[in-house]
Amino acid sequence: MHHLRSEIRASAAAIGPEANKGIGFPRLYDLLVLMLTRGRDRAYREALLDLAGLAPGFQLLDVGCGTGTQAISAWRRVQPGGSVVGVDVSEKMLIAARRKASRAGLEIPFYHADAADLPFEDGRFDVVTFTTVLHMVPEARRSFCLREAARVMPPGGRLLLIDYAGPVGERGHMSAKHGLHGQFDLHRLREPLAAAGFERMEGGPLNWLGLHYLRGVRV
Repeated sequence: MHHLRSEIRASAAAIGPEANKGIGFPRLYDLLVLMLTRGRDRAYREALLDLAGLAPGFQLLDVGCGTGTQAISAWRRVQPGGSVVGVDVSEKMLIAARRKASRAGLEIPFYHADAADLPFEDGRFDVVTFTTVLHMVPEARRSFCLREAARVMPPGGRLLLIDYAGPVGERGHMSAKHGLHGQFDLHRLREPLAAAGFERMEGGPLNWLGLHYLRGVRV
């Protein structure tokens, strides 16, 4: 396992810092989500969490937590006895996330970390989620992110990926067609997921913003 973490760090360094910028405009990001969901951002987040299958007592890791909205909603679902931890590569997004959690009176830890090198022990989390994160990760690094997700879950742990998928010409929502969104197809990760140690994969359209989901269980 130590060899794997060394390999991940070496790969991240070789590919360069451009892979680790994240999003640096938290207020605009929240506004965009609100606009794209036509004011139904809460219902959008709840639909994502339904797919995660959270229950009281679960330990959740939200990778690419952004401004913390989803982590805060998830916290309520894992009580009593559960916990939520968020990670993001953008310090600006994390500042906003910590502020939101503080206003809600919740002690949710948010860490500045890369998805390909998570600062957690093996097998810590029951569920790991990536929501519209992997399309921003260079293709060469995505398998490392999936392997890290597998590492921090025990056998039977669940991984949920939410992102853009399908032929671009068949995507109905404008946000799913352009730039990095249009170049990414979530369902192409089935093979890397299997190689990372996941099975019982299932996925399909989310019916929000042209997004799809892909779930797998840690072997």
